[in-house]
Amino acid sequence: MATPAEIQAQLDSAATGRVANITRSVNGATLDNHYVVGVTAPYAGRARWVQTTAAQTAAQQATAILAGLTA
Repeated sequence: MATPAEIQAQLDSAATGRVANITRSVNGATLDNHYVVGVTAPYAGRARWVQTTAAQTAAQQATAILAGLTA
């Protein structure tokens, strides 16, 4: 299970705070829910809850989160 901090590091590997930010996370036994706010294009102006699988790595969850923001 990846922590929100680990996922955030994968979302923004340059640590600029300019891609997307996880503002809230609810972790369960098998599923995690993250409220993410997009900062730059193509994520700018988008905010939503994105559900990921707890068994995924931080990189996999970051990919799923960014896909969820553009969906």
